[in-house]
Amino acid sequence: MRHSRLTRSVPLDPIKTAIGVFVVLGVVLTGVGAYALLRTFGGGLSVLPAELAMTALFGVVLVAVAAATRRVVPKRK
Repeated sequence: MRHSRLTRSVPLDPIKTAIGVFVVLGVVLTGVGAYALLRTFGGGLSVLPAELAMTALFGVVLVAVAAATRRVVPKRK
C-alpha cells in the first residue's frame, strides 16, 4: 500500500532571514556594549551620564514600539 501525503514546503525568504539575523546580532552587540560600559564605570548605574541613560531608555522604547507594531499591523500577502 502506498500512502501519498502532501507535504507543505515553507518558502524561506532570504530578506526576512537576513533582517532577522541582523536584528539578533544588533541586540547581542548592544547587550555586550552595555555590559562593557557598566564594567568600565564600575560604580553601577549611578555613574551613568543622563544623556546615556536617556539614549538607553529611548532604545528600549523603540524596540517595544516596534514589537507592538509588528503584532498589530497585518502581514502583507
